[in-house]
Amino acid sequence: MAFDQTELYKLIPLMSEGNKQAFDQFYDSTVSLTFSVIMKITVNKQLAEEVASDVYIQVWQTAKKYDADLAAPMTWVLMIARCRAIDALRREKSATRNQLPLIEDYDVADEDELGPLTKALEGEKKAKLKRLLGSLSKSERQMIMLAFYQDMSHREISLRTGKPLGSVKTTLRRAQKLLRSGLKVATPLAYDTEVTG
Repeated sequence: MAFDQTELYKLIPLMSEGNKQAFDQFYDSTVSLTFSVIMKITVNKQLAEEVASDVYIQVWQTAKKYDADLAAPMTWVLMIARCRAIDALRREKSATRNQLPLIEDYDVADEDELGPLTKALEGEKKAKLKRLLGSLSKSERQMIMLAFYQDMSHREISLRTGKPLGSVKTTLRRAQKLLRSGLKVATPLAYDTEVTG
């Protein structure tokens, strides 16, 4: 991660012994990044706050099971956060539909709603990407938005859309290829990697 996790390694054993002060320190050191990851997945502040609360309850309750050989402390917390956030989204199906306007109503979506996919692009590049996204089929657009805007894996997209995993991978590869070739001149390095499941 971007910050030193040395202290986090020391705090977890103390937490496993019921040390509330160690937990408070651990929470203060990790909550900002944890919450931002949850928000990226849920796109709903109230839901993200509920998920974050559940995440830290689980962290407190399972600290004694933590294995430093399997994951760094922050990775451990973010894995819990990701699972909890995805579970919460599945429970909030009707609310989730309202949180994803780009999937159901792409044509009226504000350019700023494209999220991380376009933040690296500016001006002309952003407009070009928007035109390219508009040229994709509804299914391709939906999967691109779930992959980049919601940071979902192929498997998660398959579960969300009800489409077979192979079909999701094929559709995403085709859509990414079209976007990459369309953006090649303006941003030669922007799409050198593909979303992986």
